[in-house]
Amino acid sequence: MLRRIIAKALILLIISLIIALIIESLFMAASAKNLNKLPASVQKASKSVKQNIQKELVFQQQVDLNSDAQVDTISVWLDKNQKKYVLSVNSALYQPKENILQVIGTEIVDIDSSDQYKEILFHYSSNKGEKYVILDYKGKALKELLTSDSKPIIFGNKEVIVEVNMDFWIKKEKYVLNQTLSGVRTLKLSPQELYNVGVFAYVKKPFVLYSYRDQKSKLTITRKGEKIEIVSCDTSNWFKDQSKKNNKLYDWYLIKTEKGLQGWAMLKDFMNCIEIIKTQ
Repeated sequence: MLRRIIAKALILLIISLIIALIIESLFMAASAKNLNKLPASVQKASKSVKQNIQKELVFQQQVDLNSDAQVDTISVWLDKNQKKYVLSVNSALYQPKENILQVIGTEIVDIDSSDQYKEILFHYSSNKGEKYVILDYKGKALKELLTSDSKPIIFGNKEVIVEVNMDFWIKKEKYVLNQTLSGVRTLKLSPQELYNVGVFAYVKKPFVLYSYRDQKSKLTITRKGEKIEIVSCDTSNWFKDQSKKNNKLYDWYLIKTEKGLQGWAMLKDFMNCIEIIKTQ
């Protein structure tokens, strides 16, 4: 008799559990159906909230970039899904092609103090080292004006100086801000015929100096142990064969000897013949 009672109780318990599972399934199906009936704006907002959860605000500042009496919001975000950083000004976005390892910061600069615009200097580190990017914003989109490995020197007179590491000396490149009639702004390189080097060295092994950049007219041969001055450098391709263009080893350097003679030599012909005198 006791066994029959226990068996009936178990059967009733199992039936109750099955009924509960059926009711829960019906409730979940009804909830999903009602969610799909929500207005598109509500669904979009819900999706936006989910996306924002995946973005982390790294940096933010507010400034009027284009003198329109409206505050512009500059933000740097980390997209956790893609593991990439994005810079935004209001709704305009900028993302460099290379992968950013760390955002160092942003700075407001003014290339031309006579106009109504200010620019953003974006500083970050990548697999290729530290980078500086000058960004232009005119109310709608972000435009990259210049990218460099060193911090640009900005004077406010439309000129920007960028220092380029040439191993044993620093080349200073000059860029000038231009603006078309349609309002398009660009930074254009103003190449120099000769770049100042101003480095001193001792001669370890004699090498030839030429009167011209042609390797034909020999001027003199440097002496071992003498102190020379590497005066300037011609980085252009004017005096290079087609196969040697844009190759730094074939750049011509103007060198001054202890006797006061000045002649030309290619980098490849003297780079292993000298010992650079390091300045304090």
